[in-house]
Amino acid sequence: MKKIACLIVIALVYSSCEDVVELDTPTGETRLNIDAHFRVFTQEAPVRATGEVILTETVNFFDDTIPTVSDAIVTITERETGNSYAFEEGAPGSGRYENDNLLFLNNFDATFDLSIEVDGQVYTATAALMPSAPIVDIQQGDLEIFGEEDLEIIVTISDTPDREDYYLFDFEFELYQPLDDTFFDGNDFEFSFLYTEDDEVDLQPGDVITITNEGIDQQFFTYMELLLEQIGGGALFSSPPATVRGNIINADNPDNFPYGYFRISEAISREFTVVED
Repeated sequence: MKKIACLIVIALVYSSCEDVVELDTPTGETRLNIDAHFRVFTQEAPVRATGEVILTETVNFFDDTIPTVSDAIVTITERETGNSYAFEEGAPGSGRYENDNLLFLNNFDATFDLSIEVDGQVYTATAALMPSAPIVDIQQGDLEIFGEEDLEIIVTISDTPDREDYYLFDFEFELYQPLDDTFFDGNDFEFSFLYTEDDEVDLQPGDVITITNEGIDQQFFTYMELLLEQIGGGALFSSPPATVRGNIINADNPDNFPYGYFRISEAISREFTVVED
């Protein structure tokens, strides 16, 4: 790819300065993006829950702004009880739909149905609260790769036995690491994460990092692996690749499916202060 880019630059240099180069980039069909992500911090006192439903539209590669979606009807319904909870757009035009009390999500035995109506189309998805694992220790390592000044964080979690678990670690700065317990079920597990120069994160001694472990299901684990592989970081739901499908469907027109995901995670966070190497 780098060789191709160099050839293009050379060709432009030796062409006339008056020549106009036009690139025919594909536009693609506009689709709805749905980021319905909720965290329940069950180990905090009092228990708290965070999250919202963010509605945007896909954009072309060279577009500078992401269009938001207003005037949607957004609800989450607990299937077992039939209780329904409405979400309203916060700031007008923000595309962010909120509910003032999300503690209804703190129920591991419940199934929740998301419904979003936009321009006469109804989009639906189902999720349940997925369990996490405690972060029992965080240490700062000294691993270097090719002499780079990377920051190594060593995290230890305590996995629950006899349960198939999937996790998503949030290291802030839109840096994520999916993990499954296939090889350490029921044991403490230690793994390393590097903040590298490529992440464009400048952490200094004294800076505080909040590391969060979120419980996820197998489908979202696979989804995140594919998504991170294709986009290599950045805002996850701004303009996802067309090959990555989430768990949300269009109930009226299956061909007009949206991008994005609906999930509810038990979340466990710990803070860590960066120290001098």
